[in-house]
Amino acid sequence: TVWRSQASTQIITTTAEETVPASSPFIPLFIALKHEGNGMPHTSIVNGTTPIPSEMALGATWKPEYAEAVGEITGNELRALGINMLLGPSLDVLEIPRPESSGDLGVRVFGGEPFWVGQMGKAYIRGVHSGAGGQIAVIAKHFPGLGASDRSLDEEISTVQRTFEKLKQVDLLPFAATAQSEDPLARLDGVIVSHIRFRGLEGGRFTTTGPVSVDGQVLQRLLSLPEMIAWRNQGGVTISDELGLRALKRFYSPNEGSFNSRRIAQDAFLAGNDMLLLSQFALSDDWESQITNVTSTITFFQEKYETDPSFQVLVDTALGRILRLKLSLYGDAFELAATQPHTRTGNVQTTSHREALSAIGRDALTLISPPSADLVPPPPNIDDSIVIFVDGRERAPCATCEPQPYIDPFALRNTIVRLYGPEATGQIDPALISSFTFDQLDAYMSMPAPTPTPEAGTGITTTISSPHPIESALQNVDWIIFATLDLTSAVPQSTIVRRFLAERADALRNPYLIVISYDAPYYLDTTEISKLDAYYVAYSRIEPFIVTSIRALFGEFAPSGKSPVSVPGINYNLIKQTSPDPNQTITLSYQVSKRAEESETTPTPTATVVITGENDATVTVEPPRPQIGDELRLLSSVIVDYNGNQVPDGTPIHFIFSYPQERLEHTLVETTRDGVVETAVVLERPGHLDISIQADTIARTVVLQIKIPEGEQPI
Repeated sequence: TVWRSQASTQIITTTAEETVPASSPFIPLFIALKHEGNGMPHTSIVNGTTPIPSEMALGATWKPEYAEAVGEITGNELRALGINMLLGPSLDVLEIPRPESSGDLGVRVFGGEPFWVGQMGKAYIRGVHSGAGGQIAVIAKHFPGLGASDRSLDEEISTVQRTFEKLKQVDLLPFAATAQSEDPLARLDGVIVSHIRFRGLEGGRFTTTGPVSVDGQVLQRLLSLPEMIAWRNQGGVTISDELGLRALKRFYSPNEGSFNSRRIAQDAFLAGNDMLLLSQFALSDDWESQITNVTSTITFFQEKYETDPSFQVLVDTALGRILRLKLSLYGDAFELAATQPHTRTGNVQTTSHREALSAIGRDALTLISPPSADLVPPPPNIDDSIVIFVDGRERAPCATCEPQPYIDPFALRNTIVRLYGPEATGQIDPALISSFTFDQLDAYMSMPAPTPTPEAGTGITTTISSPHPIESALQNVDWIIFATLDLTSAVPQSTIVRRFLAERADALRNPYLIVISYDAPYYLDTTEISKLDAYYVAYSRIEPFIVTSIRALFGEFAPSGKSPVSVPGINYNLIKQTSPDPNQTITLSYQVSKRAEESETTPTPTATVVITGENDATVTVEPPRPQIGDELRLLSSVIVDYNGNQVPDGTPIHFIFSYPQERLEHTLVETTRDGVVETAVVLERPGHLDISIQADTIARTVVLQIKIPEGEQPI
């Protein structure tokens, strides 16, 4: 018996007793998982691997080398476990945080500046590929971007007002950067196509697309953009997001009365998804119903392949991309041994990365308020009483697992005692530290007032009650520390921080009020922040980051991290923060290209070059003297933003060429690349030439002055 398709061939010999493969080509499966870091719920493996920080924690360092290091850890460990496909990282751009939205992405993104999200994404992907020895496919999400989504996919499809130009400038830019990377290791292997739709994409203000995952017209146009088409033509793979998410179910059946699994899968495939994620694939969570729908859908595709030639071509094209990706992981031929974890590397070593993660935590930690580290309170001392409140939410990592806390309720207390207790520096007294969960604080603040009891025959009423442990702890307290995650109405106890600041903060006897957020930095408003003595953000709740936050609280170092997203509560606007710092000094170097008939192009030094010799002697190199007709090429020094990082690629800079004696000037606008900007101009007239630089936040400043002589003779 011979079964054939245009994409593959399998030959089976048959006997009367049995059917045995005579030649059975081995094609490896994709073993894929989500591994975003930061523990549950967006990391599939929560034990046995190194706990890695969130993407936003990496973004807060503004150091792509850290993203690469974490990617390398991830790639190495997942490969050792036999994983060959990573569903991540997220390349969503959180341009405008929406803390009250159910679609809030929180620390699951690198940040809100498209260029920097792309830089971090490339570095992370490079690290995964390197750590896995090229044997893990990296599938970035959620194409073309969920950063502007205003609701969860557990509710309904989010509709975003976007033009194509805006989409390219913001949401698509990180995907394009990784797809076009000159370094093959930093190039993504595929994208997860999201369930998001757009309004006004084609210019029609009220025209709304379908969800991109099932709208072929939109998805094909996106993949055909100049930024993506070369990657797609070279085999870039597309994978649908989960096709059983409630949002997509409601799109097809608003009353959720039916679930047409075959139609949804067909629409997703015809839209341009090479692989379909058949997850939550039924109206209910019943596993048998999901298996039935999966089986039915696969059977439907098989029958359609055999009877519909046009469908067969699409399947073979998608299969070609899939096989090409698998071959890129394992070489020119598939061998079972190549796909299996090596015995020596099968045991993941998770302790050796602690130092690297501690360094990342230190460089990520951000002081949101006050504005300077010298304004924070002095560290606690031996006589200070400390009360800690921890967001004690829990989640079971699997259906049969016991619930585990996101943050151990005693993690901060135990860390303080270990680092500063009697067995360490002796700065604090463990007996004066109390730790409670948000649930306990909520119960305490919600207790009714005690009911007075009349004493018989006396006319006197008395109230007898034992003090609540939290009430006792708050009497004469010196420090109150809140360890927070996201403050969301979806987890009512998490918002007890806001309630406490509103109802109790002013009634206390001036203890130091501290918030340490192990999530995103934008959940507290201006009034709430104003009541705090210090507001730190660690962005991740893994153990090294908890330790780092406590070390900062005790003054061991000044936090150097900068938020990679806007923080409205302190008027921290990311667009401004990543624009050129007006207080910097920008220098220009230049090169003169002589007229062709005179000489070749000669590299020349900056206006003045000072060389320090062994005896501290200096030599001044005479700058070149340009003449009429020469081309002047200008190159700036690295231009930095308000955070001290290089400005994003594409930052517009104005070069202004002025002849002040003649009152003539003209302007050239160029954009930065790798923090620098360059331009060229032909010198067409003699005289004194001032060259100025100007940007939106940088006032016009003369950075170079040259004199162009008349005639051929230089002066």
